[in-house]
This record gives sequence, C-alpha cells and structure tokens, in this order.
Amino acid sequence: MQKPLWKRLLFGAIVIAIGAIGLWAYLKFVWYAGPTIAWKRNGQDYELLAPRMLGIALLAPYFVWMIGRSLADLPWPQRILSVLMRVAFVALLALGLSRLARTATTQKVCTVYLVDVSESIPDAAIVDAKAEIQKGLDQKPEDALVRVITFSQRPRAIPMEEGSKTAPELLRHDALDLADVADKDKPKDKKQKLGHDAATDLQSALQLAYGLYPAGYLRRAVILSDGVQTDGDLLAEANRAHQFGVKLYTISYKRPVPGEVALRELKVPDKIRVGEPFEIHANIFASRPQTIHTTLKQGEAINGLDGARNLDLKAGDNDITFKSVVRIAGDVTYSLDLSDIPEDRFSENNHYAVTAAVPGKPSVLYVEGNTAHASFLSSALSAQEFDVEVRSPRELPTSLRELERFDFLILSDAPKEAVSLTQQETIESYVRDLGGGFLFAGGESGFGLGGWYGSTIERILPVRMDSEKRKDEPGVAMCLVIDRSGSMSGQPLEMAKVAAKATADTLSGEDLLEVIAFDSTPVAVVKMQAAKYRARIQNDIARIQPGGGTEILGALDQAYKDQLSTRARKKHVILLTDGQASNSGIRELVQLMVSEGMTVSTVGLGTGVDETLLRMISDLGGGRFYKVVDPTQLPRVFTRETEMISRSAAVEEYFQPRVVAPADFLRGIDMSSAPFLHGYVATKMKPPPAQEILQSEVGEPILARWHVGLGWSIAWTSDVKNLWAVEWLKWPGYGQFWGQLIRESMRQKKRQVFDMRAEIDPATGHLKASIDAIGGDDKFQNGLAGKLNIKMAQPNGQPSQDFKDLKMRQTAPGRYEVDYPMDRYGSFALHASLEKLVDDGAGNFKNVTMAESYGHVTNPYPREYLALAPDVETLQRAAEITGGKLDPDPKAIFDPGSETVTYHQDLWSRFISAAVVVYVLDLLLRRLRLFDRKKTARPSFAKASA
Repeated sequence: MQKPLWKRLLFGAIVIAIGAIGLWAYLKFVWYAGPTIAWKRNGQDYELLAPRMLGIALLAPYFVWMIGRSLADLPWPQRILSVLMRVAFVALLALGLSRLARTATTQKVCTVYLVDVSESIPDAAIVDAKAEIQKGLDQKPEDALVRVITFSQRPRAIPMEEGSKTAPELLRHDALDLADVADKDKPKDKKQKLGHDAATDLQSALQLAYGLYPAGYLRRAVILSDGVQTDGDLLAEANRAHQFGVKLYTISYKRPVPGEVALRELKVPDKIRVGEPFEIHANIFASRPQTIHTTLKQGEAINGLDGARNLDLKAGDNDITFKSVVRIAGDVTYSLDLSDIPEDRFSENNHYAVTAAVPGKPSVLYVEGNTAHASFLSSALSAQEFDVEVRSPRELPTSLRELERFDFLILSDAPKEAVSLTQQETIESYVRDLGGGFLFAGGESGFGLGGWYGSTIERILPVRMDSEKRKDEPGVAMCLVIDRSGSMSGQPLEMAKVAAKATADTLSGEDLLEVIAFDSTPVAVVKMQAAKYRARIQNDIARIQPGGGTEILGALDQAYKDQLSTRARKKHVILLTDGQASNSGIRELVQLMVSEGMTVSTVGLGTGVDETLLRMISDLGGGRFYKVVDPTQLPRVFTRETEMISRSAAVEEYFQPRVVAPADFLRGIDMSSAPFLHGYVATKMKPPPAQEILQSEVGEPILARWHVGLGWSIAWTSDVKNLWAVEWLKWPGYGQFWGQLIRESMRQKKRQVFDMRAEIDPATGHLKASIDAIGGDDKFQNGLAGKLNIKMAQPNGQPSQDFKDLKMRQTAPGRYEVDYPMDRYGSFALHASLEKLVDDGAGNFKNVTMAESYGHVTNPYPREYLALAPDVETLQRAAEITGGKLDPDPKAIFDPGSETVTYHQDLWSRFISAAVVVYVLDLLLRRLRLFDRKKTARPSFAKASA
C-alpha cells in the first residue's frame, strides 16, 4: 500500500534538509578550512592530511532516502539498522581516505653506515670498517636502528635482521657478482671480473641512504672511506643531505698506503720540430722507494734515443725525463710501460700513451716495386719540398700507427703477391679513416699486369682492372648489328660489309664474331663462331641485301640473347644505323645487357640519325658513339673499335695524354707541352663519382681519382720512372706536376681549421671539447652543425670500429662544445666538423663542411688507480656541512642530544579496516532476518493465483 502523499513529501523534505545542512557544514568547516585540519584531544595532536575526502560522507542522506523505496522484505527495525550500517561505512571510508594521523615527537635514531669497498681500499681497511660498525652496534640504544650500505661504482644495501647485534660481512661488489655467477651454475672458466670496483661514487651511496630511513627517526649517516671520488660530488650531496635532516659523520681509513707504483702522466712538448731532440716527462708515483724497469715506445718501435732503462724511484712523485727525436712530420704516438715492480697493487696504472702532432714538411711514403728506379720521382718530390721515404713493398706498414706519420702514400709498379692482405687493408683504412692521399702507379707489374684484379686495392681505386684471360674461353665475343633498311642501299651498305669483314680480320682467331642484319626483323647472317673461319664469315657477310624499315629493339634483343649463351672474357656489341627508330624499351634492354657484363657502342651514319638515341645507348652501354658522315670511314671506325676491345692490358705505344676534366693541381702547368708517354696499362673507369682527369688517345684513363671516405685515391695507369715515362723525366714540369697533385690530394685541410681544446675532466671523467669558430674576417661563425668523431687507438695500432658521432652544441657566439662521459680507456684521436646547410643552386639543400678541427686526449685508466692517499679534507668538510664531525666516538653517533623529530602516525588504516567490517555486517543484515522471524513468508505467485 502506497504511503500518503504528504508523508512522502515530508520524508523527502527531511532528507533534503539533512543533505543541505551536511553540504553547508562541509563547505564551511572542510573545503574552505585549508589543506589540513588539526586539533588536540587528551594531549594528543591529530590532523586530517586530506580533509576534502570527507565529502564522501555527503552520500549518507541518499541511504536515508532509500529506506522508503527499498523493495526488500525486511522488518522496519532491520531496514533502519541496515541504513545505519551503510552510513557508518561511508563515514569510516571518508575518515580513512582523509588520512587521519596522530602527530608524535621522538628522539629515536636510525644510522646508516656507508662502507667504501672500491679497488683503492685495501682488504685490511674493509676489516677495520666492519670492526667500526660492530662498535656502533655495541653502543646503540635498543630503540635505534642500523642499516649498512657498501659502495664502489654503485651502492648496494646489505641485508640485516632487525635488532641484530652482529656486523654483516662486507664484500667487494665484484666478489658478489662472481658469487651470483656461481649460483647460476655457470662454468668457472666463464667467470670474469666485472670491474664494478674500479670507481668510487660517494654521492650515489648517500642518495641510496635516504630511502632506508623510516619515518619517526632522527637521521644519521656514517661514511667509512678514503674520500677519493671518481664519480659524483660528495660536497654537493652533503648540502642536500643537510636539507633532508641527515647528520653526516665521516671516518677516514687509516691503514698505510700499500706498495704501489702508478704512472700518472706522460707529457710531450706542445711544439715538436722534425729532427730536433726534445724531452718527454713522465710523472711516476711510488708509495715507497722501489727500483723498476721502463720501456718507452715511439709508435710500434722502442724509442731510439732513450727507450729502456731501470729507475730508482723515491717515495712520492718522481719526474722522469726521456729524450727523443722525430724524424718524420705527422702524428706520432708515445707509450710508456712500467714493469719488474717489486711491490705494486694495481697493474692497470702502469701504462700510458699520448699522441703528439709534429708539423714539418709534408711526408710521402714512396713504395716502389724496384727501388733501384725510385730515385727519379723521389728526387723530383724532394725538390718540391717533400720529405720522401722510399721503401720496398715488403716494408709497407702493417699498422695505422706507423702509416699515420705520412701525408701521402705512393705504391708503384708492385705485384699483388708482394703486398699482403693486411698491408692492403691498412692502406684502405689510411685513406678512408685518416684522410690520407694514395697514388697507385702502373708499370710492368701494375694494375691487371700485377694480378691486382679483385683485390682490396682495386676496390678503393677509381678504375676497374681486367682479369687475366682464361685459357678455356675466348677473349672477345663481338656482335655486329647492321642496319640493312632501304635507306642503306648502295654505297652505305657496301661499306658496312667492308667494315664487318675488317672486323673479322682484326679479331684473333680464337675470338668470336656474330653479324646480325636487321630491317623490320633481325637475321643472324653470321652465327656466333670463331673468327678464324674468315672465308666463311666473309662469304656470309657478302650475301647481305637491303630490306624494308628500321627496328632496333628486336635486333639488340637478339644480340643480347646470343651473347648471354656465349662464354667470353669480353662481350661487345656494335650497332650501325643510318635512320631513326622508336626508343621504347631500348633503355631497359641496354641496362639489362650491362648487368650481364656486355658493352655497347653505336655508329650513326649520315645526318639523319637519331643522335640522342644512339648516345643514350652508348652511354648506358659503357661504349662509345661515332658519328660518321662519309660511309668510306666505316671500316676505319669498326677496326679502331675492335682493336680497343681486343687489346691486351699493356698498351705500349707513344701518345700524349690529354686533359678531359679540369683540376686545380693542373694550374700553371702547360699539359700541351707534356712529352709523350710510351705506354700504360689498360683499365676502365668506374661510374661517377670517379673522375677522369687525363686519358689516352683512344679514350682510356691515364689519371683518375675519387674520394674514399676522408681521403683521395688516385690511379696513374702509366709509370713514374724510366720505362713508359722516360721522356717525362726530362720535362721541366715533371716535378711540378707530381708536387701539385700530391699537395692537393694529401692529408691536409682545404677547409678552415680551428684549434680544439680537449681534456678529460678529472672530477667527472667526462671528455670536454670546445671549438671557437672565428673566420678570417674576425667574425663569429654561428648557426653551424657541429659533430665530433672519437677514435680510440688499439695496442696493435688499428683504430677501433666503434666510434661515436657526437653533436656539438653552440653555447656562445662562435663556440661549440661537447660534454661526453668517457667509459673507455686509452689514447683517443678527435675530429670535429662544422657543417652548414647550403643551396646547391638547383633548389636542393645539403650539408657542406665549412671547417674542421683536430685534437687528442688520453684517458689511460680508471681514476680509481690514480689517487692513492686518503682525501681527509673532503671527508671533514662534508661532515661539517651537516653538523657532523670527522672520526666521531661510536656512542656520539646514536646520541640525539636536544634533537627531536616530529612525524605523523597514520591512523587511516584503522578506519579502512573498520569500514570493511561494517560492509560485511551490512551484507549479513540484508541476507538474514533478525526481527519478526516467526512471520509467515508471503505466498508464492502460483498460490496467490490459485
């Protein structure tokens, strides 16, 4: 039965009034009261840390309103009790989420011991640290807590049972890592030292300690260390610790410094002159007097003037001088090794390497296959102010450390078997990575004649060499594709026949020849066969008759198919036509022919030929285009083309090289006055960017060059001595020609070169390099993109393959800097480039290098092995910043003095637990009848219907 309207309205008004009063009270006493609400009760301070969460209690009127709308068949007392349970649940939940806390004050102390276990700490000192912790445990009050951290490169918390009175074992981190490896059942031979102890970071250790302090405890930290830092900044972290309420005490290790010899620095003069003796200073630290052996190397060899000696060291720093002299300008690396040391804890700090730049005359390494004939070029270059060193191929350097001393390398007339693969790869790295210049000169053992086909040297040259002719296959397979259309009738076709017959006569007997005549369709009038069957070939050629139209594509396609099934060292096609044809599909076909090792030349007869089409075919086909107006010239053209294809690698004939491309090094040289050369080695140009400068009368390269990485690689297919260049030796421009070529191509900078300042920061171990870019007009060079390349020299002289391209930021007008953490040790070569985005004139923008800079730094070994005496001053200053002291009494560490700490004791968990209990009771109330249990249940729907 529905309640009267007035009762429902009255009930609703009461609910709304309760809700309005609750909302008003919430806004006035909670929302606008501030971020927290505090009060006192029975002498205790309470606080709601998130009071606005009390707004959840505003849901209580909703449950009251639901009393009259519930469909549950429960007595009214049980309904009211259920609503009260729900209201209580919401109230408890609101109190829990508002984070009710009781404010308390205490003087309990938590002390964290931070123990240095790095390599610089002797084992006895770690034992002393454990004893120091045990003293603290014996003195600590019952309510105090103790935590322990060991640290080297990284900190680690050591597990301790609460209330333990025994100091834990203190192990080095590398030992812990090896134990972990053993726990994983790995073979013992795979265990290795991980190197975590070769660094000390006090700052990270103190940062880890912050997370170990529980609430309600005064914070104390005790550092047991020698104070030597390789990473981080303890003094900066001490200021932060003071803000966090941590009082820091420090205890310096007092064990005597163990027997140790450390090479701290190897210093060469800033300026070294070729041939002038100078001194190298080594700073060697010894913890006690000892006698040791030293070995100083210049590059890969022992220093000549003062290489190996025994030294009597005194305790402390020893300044040792070595005498040396550099005979050849360039970069030279000095390395000093200490050995035979009676007492030495660390072997890592017994080696040091440093690289010095030695200015002087440009240096050239001239490697001649026959050194008896090397005087011609070496004398000419010496007159051009070069330092020239002549060697045989066997004496070619096998390491970059030795080859880096030279600015230019010449390898002349040497067979491949005289140069090892290691030497070839060293040359490649010299050009590509160091930017060195390389000239490969011909002769009787040069290029293909010396077996260089397929070698590393051929890979870096701008020309391609022919392989040696195989005995089981012909040298040349020639295919003549001759136009026999109606326009060719008469003299043109007859002269084409004569040209084809001359081709057959020019080829050697073992070479192959095919003749395809075409009009609208191709016909193989001479099938592919040996040229020695000349009579039969000439008879077949004589039967060619004029036909109809001109269809070039089909004729070239048949030539391609016939050549594809033919074995020969060279496969060549000559196309002769006097008309025009559709070029559809021809480009793709010629590209396919080239991919199969075929070459194509074209001959256009008359003035009506499609010259554009024929030039396209010859350019793509790697051949030549001939435009012939007089048909009587056809035999000569075919004969010349055949001779060029079938010639051997050595071309011994007189010719004057002609300039086909401009080059800066030719300025001031009259090449028209250059004498004749008597021969060269036949080669083929590689595709661009290979650049042909000089060529022979038949269009074969004499001088070609291209960039390989950072350097130039140059091919001179003639020789440089008294064989093929015998007349050049008397030419007044001989020395100037080679001198200007080498100066333009050697390892020198044609761009602006700025000084670089580079060093390893001793405090952080970071590489810091900077460049001030100031142009010739004394203006700052701004807006450039800076990039720094780092290469590390390995002991064998080879550069490591893992280098980094680091972005240099502009930090001031014209200044570019980089700050990079060095995680490797050794001698490093630095190369920076400054690039600018420019328009190439065609609307395309690209990065162009505007300037370069070079430098060297040395990071010999971890700084953990550099400082061996305790840094007591840093430990004392860090303690004083936080109000602590150096070497405190163990009892003072746990004495709170007048200090107290106020903290919040959270009570919210109690209300959340009570809310869960009330929620469960509410569920029970809605499932069980607590009142009127004898009341008969309502009849079911079926019974009511009956």
